[in-house]
Amino acid sequence: MIKSLVVSGALLAASVLAGNPAAAKEWVFYVVNKSDHAVLEFRTREDGEWSKNWVRERIEPGDKFEMDFGTSEGDCTIRTQITFTDGSKFDAAVDYCKVETLYLYEDKMRWD
Repeated sequence: MIKSLVVSGALLAASVLAGNPAAAKEWVFYVVNKSDHAVLEFRTREDGEWSKNWVRERIEPGDKFEMDFGTSEGDCTIRTQITFTDGSKFDAAVDYCKVETLYLYEDKMRWD
């Protein structure tokens, strides 16, 4: 199942504009939930503050959707936190200039 999720780029753009320019294309990528638990939150961090939750609906196991930050401005590497329904979390730096697909597993997050 592919869901299209257009993320409001204003908050992310505001949070990353101070950094170095990213690649020419906008940060558009797929997120695939390969874990056994739904994702409740997808947040980014800049200047010591977490963003609002970028996802409006739970991302169920097996779901694949397109995420669009609406910008390619700022630092490519952004600290990202993913929270699952079982209470587990990922908190990792993600290089969005290199992400085509972000895979979420039980014990890791990876991208290609």
